[in-house]
Amino acid sequence: MEYKRIAHRGFSSQAPENTRAAFALAVEGNFYGVECDIWKCRDGVYVVSHDEHLKRMCGVDKKIPAMTWPEVSRPPIVGGKKKNEHPPQHIIRFTDYLAVMSRSDTIHPVVELKMRYTAEELREIVALVRRYGLFERTYFISMYREVLIMLKEQLGFPTERLQYVYGVYAPDKWIPVNMELEQWLIQNRINLDTRYTLLSEGNVIRLHREGLQVNVWTVNKRDKVREMVEKCKVDMVTTEYYYE
Repeated sequence: MEYKRIAHRGFSSQAPENTRAAFALAVEGNFYGVECDIWKCRDGVYVVSHDEHLKRMCGVDKKIPAMTWPEVSRPPIVGGKKKNEHPPQHIIRFTDYLAVMSRSDTIHPVVELKMRYTAEELREIVALVRRYGLFERTYFISMYREVLIMLKEQLGFPTERLQYVYGVYAPDKWIPVNMELEQWLIQNRINLDTRYTLLSEGNVIRLHREGLQVNVWTVNKRDKVREMVEKCKVDMVTTEYYYE
């Protein structure tokens, strides 16, 4: 099966998600891209975590935006897969993730913007990506349409590397990709990154006809990967596993 594999929160079937270990394993593998999620701490440091709080991964019931970087970095990771097979892991900074990505000449960072960032914050984030020489390879994805529009219109970020994340929260997580969404994507030249259960072959055909790409998440079974690639003809598959 030929498709672009995106490592979901790093190679998260082999190490705890969004950790240095998971990102390093993904870079060493044959992935096209490595996805991460970023939040901003109270002291302005951008850190990598899927959740807004530390409860699931660190056992600490506090929210990242209300904490400083030293407070976020202190507790060890206690959740995730195969955590006992790696040295102790901690929440890392966005710059730590970028440093791991910069070890490769081919990997594509896929950065999910988890907050409603301002234009100035987006400029800071893009500047960090440039600092590590990754601007030409980085994708930004977000469930916030206004964030993607700011990247496009105020920062001039290439739309071919912008993806709208669909199907995260109710009610969208139960509603298939529809014509309204397709038209918004086409109008704004922004690509789709959707929960795979909400996608149809017709959606892909229409978006491909307009020159847009489709990424699906999170597909962890081989037969579903094959269905998405061979039947729906998606361009990217975000997964925690590596399937040939």
